[in-house]
Amino acid sequence: MDRITRRHCLLAAASSAAFPVLAQAEASALQTLLEARLKDDGVALAAGRLSGGKTEFAGASKAGPRPDADSVFELGSITKTFTALLLADAVVRGELKLDDAVEAALPEGLKLRDSAGQPLRWVDLATQRSGLPRLPSNFAPAKADDPYADYDWAALGLFLKSWQPAVPRDSRFEYSNLGFGLLGHALALRQGTDYATLLTRRVLEPLGLQRHVGFGRPALLQGHDAQGKPVSVWHFQSPTAGAGALHGSARGLLRYAEAALGGYEHPLREAFALCLQRRAAGSAPINPIGLAWLLAPLNGRTVFNHDGGTGGFSSSLWLDPQRGRAAVVLANAQVPVTDLALHLLDESMPLRDFAATRQASITLPAEQLQPMAGVYAVTPQFKLTVRAEGQRLFAQATGQGEFELFAKAPRRFFAKIAPLEIEFDGDAKALTLYQGGAQPRFLRE
Repeated sequence: MDRITRRHCLLAAASSAAFPVLAQAEASALQTLLEARLKDDGVALAAGRLSGGKTEFAGASKAGPRPDADSVFELGSITKTFTALLLADAVVRGELKLDDAVEAALPEGLKLRDSAGQPLRWVDLATQRSGLPRLPSNFAPAKADDPYADYDWAALGLFLKSWQPAVPRDSRFEYSNLGFGLLGHALALRQGTDYATLLTRRVLEPLGLQRHVGFGRPALLQGHDAQGKPVSVWHFQSPTAGAGALHGSARGLLRYAEAALGGYEHPLREAFALCLQRRAAGSAPINPIGLAWLLAPLNGRTVFNHDGGTGGFSSSLWLDPQRGRAAVVLANAQVPVTDLALHLLDESMPLRDFAATRQASITLPAEQLQPMAGVYAVTPQFKLTVRAEGQRLFAQATGQGEFELFAKAPRRFFAKIAPLEIEFDGDAKALTLYQGGAQPRFLRE
C-alpha cells in the first residue's frame, strides 16, 4: 500500500552521509551565542543552522554534559508539521482530498460536523480552523505532570459524540491540540494502524530520519520547568500523538528542514509543497497558515515557522525557502527560544532583551498568596491551576507545563517564560489573564 521504494530510502541515506558541516571556527560563534543566552535563561541548548547546503551545530549547558547535534529533546508541537506532511502525502498518493470529510475515516459511523451540520474536512484540522477546542472537555489527566498519557481513543470518541460545535468550519483560527491529535489518528485509522507506525513508515524512513527523530527515545535529555526544576517526560497515545509526541535532535530537524527546502532527493517533495502553500488566515493578519506551518513576512520574503513546548522542553524551527536557509533551537527547559532561532535564520532579527523585559518583583507573605490557590476556568476544557508554595506562586494551564508567577503588586503577577500578566479579583473568585492584547476572564471553580 505504501509507494516507497528501496531506491528512495537509499537516496535518503546517501544524502545523510554527505551532509556537509561548516568549519569549527564558524561554529564557535554559535556556541558563544548559546552560552550567552544561558546566562539569562535555560538549562541546556542545542542549535543548528542550514545555509547554502552546509550545516552548523552547537550546544551549551549550565551544568553537566553539553548537548550536541544528536542530543534528543521533546519536540512538542513541531510534531504537527510532520502530521501535516503525513496528510499531504496521502493527498499526493490519491488516497484522499483535503476537502474530504474526516468522519469517513472514523469508526462506528461517528459523525464530525460543524455548527451548520457540515462535515469537518481534513484541511480544517490541518489549518487549525475546525472549530474544535484546544483540548477536549473530558481531558482530566491522572497525572498533571504527564497530561496526555492516559487520554485514549475511548475518551476521544466519547468527547466527539457529545461535542456541540459553536462555529461553522473554516470561520476562525483556533489552535487545537485536540484537532491535530485527531488528524494523525484518523489518518492512521484509514491504514489500520497507529500514528507512530504510519509516520515512521511514510515520513521518517523515506527522509532518512529514523535515527534522528522518533518516539520514546531512551536517550532523551532530562527536561526542566521554567525554574530549572526536573520534570516528567510526556507520553502520548495514538489519539493525541500527532499533536506533540515526537522526540528528536538538532541534526534530525535540520535534515527535515533540508527536505522541506528541496535540498536532496526524496519521495515527499510534492507533499512538502502542499504543506508550504498559504491556505487560510492564521492567528494574525500577517501570519497566515499552510498545512500546520505558520507563515511570516521577513525582509520582503516569506518564512515558515512552528514552535513546540512541553512541560520540560521548548523548540523553534524556521524555514527560509527563498534563501535556502533553516534554523532550529532546542531547549531542555520551558524557556522562550523563538527569538534565538529566528536570529539564527536572519541575523538582522533582534534577540530578546532580557534586561528590558526583566521586571522588578516584590515578595508577598505566604498567608497572602494562599487564598489565590485554586482552579480557574475560562472554558470547561481550558483551565488555569494556581498553586502556592510558601512565598512563591505557580500556575499551570491545561495540557501545559507549570511556570512561576512573580508579584508586581499585591494581586498583579507576571511570568518570565512569556509576556503575560495575571490579576486576581479582590475576593480571588476570578482572575484576568493579560497576553497579546487579549484579556480572558477565568472564574474560580
